[in-house]
Amino acid sequence: MKLKIFSNPFKFFPKITSYEITKRQRFILMSFFLTAILIATQTVSESLRYQVMAFLALSTLLLAVFSLWGELSGIKYFLLLLLPVYFVMGATLFYFLLPVRWITRLPFALAFGISVYLLMLTSNIYNVAAIRTIALLRAAHAVGHLFSLVAAFFLLNVLFSLHGSIFLTVLGVAAVCGPIYLVNLWSFGLEEYITRKVFWHTIVFALVTAQVATVFSLWPLAPINASLVVITVMYVLLGLGQFVFHEKLRPRIVWEHLSVALVVAVIIMISSRWGG
Repeated sequence: MKLKIFSNPFKFFPKITSYEITKRQRFILMSFFLTAILIATQTVSESLRYQVMAFLALSTLLLAVFSLWGELSGIKYFLLLLLPVYFVMGATLFYFLLPVRWITRLPFALAFGISVYLLMLTSNIYNVAAIRTIALLRAAHAVGHLFSLVAAFFLLNVLFSLHGSIFLTVLGVAAVCGPIYLVNLWSFGLEEYITRKVFWHTIVFALVTAQVATVFSLWPLAPINASLVVITVMYVLLGLGQFVFHEKLRPRIVWEHLSVALVVAVIIMISSRWGG
């Protein structure tokens, strides 16, 4: 006599994802699990930090699929999962750069957990808004924009801290910023596919960012300042891109964004060490 529990072992997955646990509860469980793993890395040796990052990235991917199960389709399988994975990878690597003190790392871990939860809410809003109009889409754009810049800052700060060759650094900048541009530009229209307009704007934005990174790689900048330069470029391009896609770009808006870039450029020049 066969036990019913083993008759169809896969029936429990849709039951868990669809009935017994709400979507918001899944997001909370995901945030709690990833935060607990991040805190546990406090006891991991430095030689294993990249393995830990890979484990957290894979866990984020699987948990994000679990949390959004039943509603993902087409290109959304890639785009809606990319930003949470990027953020977790960047936050994990940045976490290892913090002083080894609980008073420093615990607040960061708490902010990390809240950020993962907000990112999953944002991905869920994008997912729903692709099907029907939703009032929270504008707020989701703001949150997604913010965490895109934060994720890029974490990853770029680690990249510039490696002090590799200019060629590898520029390739790294393009690899970090290109997919983030793609997700954000796609979110302005939420199509079922990547349109030609989104594709070419992503290419141009990534090339411009890589060119700026090439120029500033020759400057005597600290890694955090170099990351700030690239993040400023991303902020300007994404901000202008939003108005371009919504067909609301005006000269005043362009000058507002360029003024922010100018202020950051002046701060970077003043803080750079031009002496020996």
